[in-house]
Amino acid sequence: MRQRGSRVLLVLATLLAVIGGTILPSAAAAQGPPSVTEYAAHVGNAKIVPSGGLVLDGHRMTCGRRPTVLDSSLDDYGAAYPGFLIINPKLIARVPTAVKLWIYSHECGHQFRGPSEEIADCFAVQRGRRQRWLTTDGLDKICNFIGPARGSSMHYSGRERCRLMRQCYKDKKVY
Repeated sequence: MRQRGSRVLLVLATLLAVIGGTILPSAAAAQGPPSVTEYAAHVGNAKIVPSGGLVLDGHRMTCGRRPTVLDSSLDDYGAAYPGFLIINPKLIARVPTAVKLWIYSHECGHQFRGPSEEIADCFAVQRGRRQRWLTTDGLDKICNFIGPARGSSMHYSGRERCRLMRQCYKDKKVY
């Protein structure tokens, strides 16, 4: 989510290459990305939380049937991998509830809508609006969180992302 570690696709491709070379030497390329258990085993000190088992500030989180890996060594707040989400519990504990739920929902958006960061942002704010955990005050907190971020090859600047999320929040079209 933050710029220093938000290169989700690059991180995922790197993880696939690393895991492919260490866990599944020649089979990784043929079989695709690692399973949630292979990822957790490779990381070492990670916990797999079944779908519906993760609770963030009293909110039970689900992303279809996908589990979540709690990985305190992840260099970002969250990431998405085909078939599961990854959350850094140490970092996510530092942010307000609306930001936590948005981070989780953003990563879930990648599961359902693909690699586009803007669409994942929109998915997250619309989900929050529909589920009533995101208000305009919560959206302000999200914007304060990402506002300082500079643009990169993966993300628009935080200010631009915020502008787009405010539009999505109001938009009746579902992303």
